[in-house]
Amino acid sequence: MIIKCCNQIICTEAEYANTFFKRFKGLMGRKSLAEGAGLLIEPCNQIHTFGMKFAIDTLTLDKDNVILYIDHEIQPGKIRKMVSKGRRVLELPSGTANKYMLQVGQVISVE
Repeated sequence: MIIKCCNQIICTEAEYANTFFKRFKGLMGRKSLAEGAGLLIEPCNQIHTFGMKFAIDTLTLDKDNVILYIDHEIQPGKIRKMVSKGRRVLELPSGTANKYMLQVGQVISVE
């Protein structure tokens, strides 16, 4: 799937983790996340980076895909805060949020 924000393509190869096993596995066991790749986890309002080998950026989205919270460069072995109205979390390569100047309140589109 392709993910856009403000008429910019921010992710060209997003995977969709919408089953228990896919959500549980997430990005664990991978060596990296390529530029343009991502993982959209649903339902989800909190993530951890245990078992990961690289840093990521995350966007927590509400039911309408509005960005509620942005977490930059989350290192392996961390637990992030729960976002109460969060419905989805988009995990992206570290630095992506800054590269595209993403901000809370912007809307993400998924194609």
